[in-house]
Amino acid sequence: MSVIIPTRNRPDLVALAVHSVLSQSYTNLEVIVVDDNDSNSVPRADTKRELQRYSSDSRLSLISTTGSIGGGAARNFACCRACGDYLAFLDDDDEYLPDKIETQVRFMMHERLEMSYQDVSWYDPRNGELVECRHLDHARGFTKKDLLKAHIITPIAPTSVYMLKRSLFERTDGFGEVPVGQDWFLMLRCIQADAKIGYMPGVHVRQYLYQRERLSLGDNKIKGENELFAIRKSYFNLLSKTERRYVVFRHFAVLAVACARSHKMLAALKYVSCCMWSSPVDFAHQGYRYLTSAKKG
Repeated sequence: MSVIIPTRNRPDLVALAVHSVLSQSYTNLEVIVVDDNDSNSVPRADTKRELQRYSSDSRLSLISTTGSIGGGAARNFACCRACGDYLAFLDDDDEYLPDKIETQVRFMMHERLEMSYQDVSWYDPRNGELVECRHLDHARGFTKKDLLKAHIITPIAPTSVYMLKRSLFERTDGFGEVPVGQDWFLMLRCIQADAKIGYMPGVHVRQYLYQRERLSLGDNKIKGENELFAIRKSYFNLLSKTERRYVVFRHFAVLAVACARSHKMLAALKYVSCCMWSSPVDFAHQGYRYLTSAKKG
């Protein structure tokens, strides 16, 4: 088993991610940290220093890119150097729960799968409170068509919930080497490769919503989401009219949130109006869910 952790500008957090993997109940693994900081930069030196505390653990290796090649390319770079029969992934600011690998490996072996995915939760790092739990149980079946439809309607992501055989990864072009949707491309490529994919209910990773530099915010997010939407539209022939409206609605909703997080409120309001225009039913339903959850919080 190989676990890939790309890192950039987070030397203060990556050690926690590494610790969560090295502390797994499943011990037959290697951890590959891919340093994508610029050569001779302070973050690269700090990352190396932070990981020195695990220098006695032979399961950990630190490799470096040329710098700033991006998360998708960094993961692909590491996967080509992985030795495990299975691959799993973790962002440098998140952590696995102690049984994550053991339970997912057991599930894959029992179901004879080439790839599996789990549910995901996001937490506020300031107080450890749960922000959102997303159940990825929306696929109606696990045929190629069923999975394609599910992935187009609501992406089967993020990266940290995946586990796949290295042999499957080698049959694809791997992660998208793009600013947004790197994991989306990997799942799409695995589905297109006719992989045997299964869903394992339950959350086994903690993802944190840190308020710091992210490629997934601002103009990068807007551009990337528009490019992904153009690809999703090429699969609209698989969807009903109602499903198409939902995909359009969700696209505008993501753009509205991205603009709001980047403090571009006029643009956010524009996309909110696009949400309402594209699917009034989904707009009312999702708005009600948001207000209900806000009152509970």
